[in-house]
Amino acid sequence: MNRVGLYLHFPFCKAKCAYCDFYSRCDLSKISSYEKALCRGICQLAPMLSDSVVDTVYFGGGTPSLATGEGMRSIFHALRQRFSITADAEITVEMNPESTTKELLITLRALGANRISFGMQSAKASELSAIGRLHRHRDTERAVSAAKEAGFENISLDLMYGLPGQDLSSFFESLTACVALDPGHVSFYCLTLSPEVPLYKVRDTLPGEEVTREMYLAAHRFLEERGYEHYEISNAARKGFRSRHNLRYWQGLDYLGIGPGAHSLLKGERFSMKEDVDGFISASNLFDTVEARETLTPKDRLVEYVMLSLRQKEGLSLARLKALSDASTLERAEKKLALWQRHGLCVKTEEGFALTPEGFFVSNEIISELI
Repeated sequence: MNRVGLYLHFPFCKAKCAYCDFYSRCDLSKISSYEKALCRGICQLAPMLSDSVVDTVYFGGGTPSLATGEGMRSIFHALRQRFSITADAEITVEMNPESTTKELLITLRALGANRISFGMQSAKASELSAIGRLHRHRDTERAVSAAKEAGFENISLDLMYGLPGQDLSSFFESLTACVALDPGHVSFYCLTLSPEVPLYKVRDTLPGEEVTREMYLAAHRFLEERGYEHYEISNAARKGFRSRHNLRYWQGLDYLGIGPGAHSLLKGERFSMKEDVDGFISASNLFDTVEARETLTPKDRLVEYVMLSLRQKEGLSLARLKALSDASTLERAEKKLALWQRHGLCVKTEEGFALTPEGFFVSNEIISELI
């Protein structure tokens, strides 16, 4: 039977971070109405997965830790009623440290959630203030401790580098503080800014590329030395703690997204829901909120395979590339990869090629040239 993932968007935040361009709203008065609409969406869209089982569920945001306990109970009840969820499904909830409560963690664990992802971002108060985060590191420490007490063994922490006022030394402090909390999984992302966000106006004051390169490679070395496998460009995990849901995205597997702004990939078709909380809440038929449908062409599949496979430690399979392209494309790709191998940006594997940490850092340029 086909296996799929579910993504449930919770588009509410106490305040918008200065770097964030994800869709969210700060009107918390609509949370209860939204939770009811999400249950309705689960019921209406479930027939799309009638021939599938769900083996990953991911609550993302926004800030899912702002959800009510009653709302989460209703949502989990609807999920288990309408979808065939495997007994070993990975069920992740993103949480912000300052809005995490022990009561909600206990409720989530009792409902079957088994993975928590905290947005730590930094251990430095000045850096957190600069990017508009509401928490401080003591909140992260408290939230992680509460999650462990509630019975969560699979905990992930997010870090950011390239922040305003950050240097290699301060990033190293955050890395050290992160690992001291003993997470099974660590994500580390470079600050990237779209023109629409407030921090964009100070982009010229951010750490330069050479500094961010040093930060990235320091994170790679630091985490690998402490038993974390750097398995994807921005993710490292101890054995058994890779993010199964995110692997779906990186491996081009099917998933259904529910909520305003949520994206889906099902049976070769991509689509998304309108970024409109009010429209989502008021819609009698949530199929009406679906937009941007796109059927993947053979060229799309080729481009996505190259892009996604080179994000992962296992890398690109030449046999798979051959199946998706023609002989001349394969020959050009092999020549380019062999050139990058001589420059230390990739290595030869049994299946094909994989990027090195140095290659990961410049992967956008490599992938763009390759495709």
